[in-house]
Amino acid sequence: MPTIKADLKLTPSQISDSNLTSVSATILARLIVGPMCDRYGPRKVMASLLLLGSIPIGLIGLVSDANGLIATRFFIGIIGATFVPCQYWASKMFSPEIVGTANAIAGGFGNMGAGASYFIIPLLYNAVATSLPPHQAWRVTFAIPACLCILMAAADYFLGDDCPSGNWDNHDSKLEVFDVEQHGMPQPDSDNDSTHTSKSDDEKYIGKGQSNNTIIVPASAPVHQSPGAKGFFSQLKNPAVLILMIQYGCSFGLELAVDNVIGEFFHMHFGLSQTTSGMLGSIFGLMNIFSRASGGILADYVNTLIGEGVQGRMLVHFCILLLEGSFLIGFSFAMGALKSALAVLVLFSYFVQAGCGTTFSIVPFVNPSSSGSVYGLVGAGGSLGSVLFNYLFKVYELNYVDAFRVIGYAVFAAALLTLLLQVQGRMLIGLVFKGMNP
Repeated sequence: MPTIKADLKLTPSQISDSNLTSVSATILARLIVGPMCDRYGPRKVMASLLLLGSIPIGLIGLVSDANGLIATRFFIGIIGATFVPCQYWASKMFSPEIVGTANAIAGGFGNMGAGASYFIIPLLYNAVATSLPPHQAWRVTFAIPACLCILMAAADYFLGDDCPSGNWDNHDSKLEVFDVEQHGMPQPDSDNDSTHTSKSDDEKYIGKGQSNNTIIVPASAPVHQSPGAKGFFSQLKNPAVLILMIQYGCSFGLELAVDNVIGEFFHMHFGLSQTTSGMLGSIFGLMNIFSRASGGILADYVNTLIGEGVQGRMLVHFCILLLEGSFLIGFSFAMGALKSALAVLVLFSYFVQAGCGTTFSIVPFVNPSSSGSVYGLVGAGGSLGSVLFNYLFKVYELNYVDAFRVIGYAVFAAALLTLLLQVQGRMLIGLVFKGMNP
């Protein structure tokens, strides 16, 4: 960004506006692609997003001023919606017992791309800059990720399967497996009369090798048919969805916001070079290769030990968010020296990203009948959180101490909402007081 900033003569306010515009586009796109996954399957949605996103990435080299950058970044932001088909895809390919692990690993590799970009893009720029002047080198550099997006779009479309039974157009919706409480199936949407609230003999059938909480739902329950606009808005009013949206905003949303400022933080606060700042900032994103995955793995493991629906996942989620808030506040006190700042950065990075993993270990169980809408809404909540935290960084400008302290308090408040979270008739407090579960 320092090179682009100098070439286009950008002000700090214009840079912030471009960041906010990009994330705003991601929010809108995630809300749209969630129901599209229900209708067309994750493979086609993923390939389409990658292909469409490659166009503005390749064209950003034609930008000549701040307005052009902001407009181009809006369309680049649409590619951020690939997260929704990514998580949707993983949840369809793996069993309920390990879906948290699968979602976390897949999402972790996706988020790791941000950290890898901080590390790789400056190196690519330096290589290109040996042959071209700076104002041309950064423009040529962006042609490389554009080509990679096209290649991955082709690989997804021609080599991928939507689900274990093959392509979405041919998938067998007669049997859908998902984890539910023995006390009853998730409450149906008011507009979906075909979802049964009582368990018939067929609905109670437990597949061989499945746990006692695994129900095989017959075709009469349209688990993956598009619920339409009414189903989408019914999920928007679902308290569990709203809580998870807020909490994902405080994990993934915060991660995106920090990605936007961490390189500039090291550059301005400690006077480091652009390349060194980018490499140090890449630590935050690169940790996703294990941190987000560990959140999902731990959530699945503890849930297996406790054996109370999704309460084990809720417990891990609650603890991770509390620790995230603690180390964010600690980071605000550790900025006096580079070593201490890096040490606490590693710690709060881990819990920010592990919180993403624990969130999406819970999401698949909220309402399987509208899974695309739930994924899209919670994913959009993450992007909305990024907008709010980016705005907060803009308000505080270079006062990173106060900014990170306020963010830490916000995460603490979001963590407490887990005590109000109810999924499949279970609440976290029910682990201590069994009678507290509805």
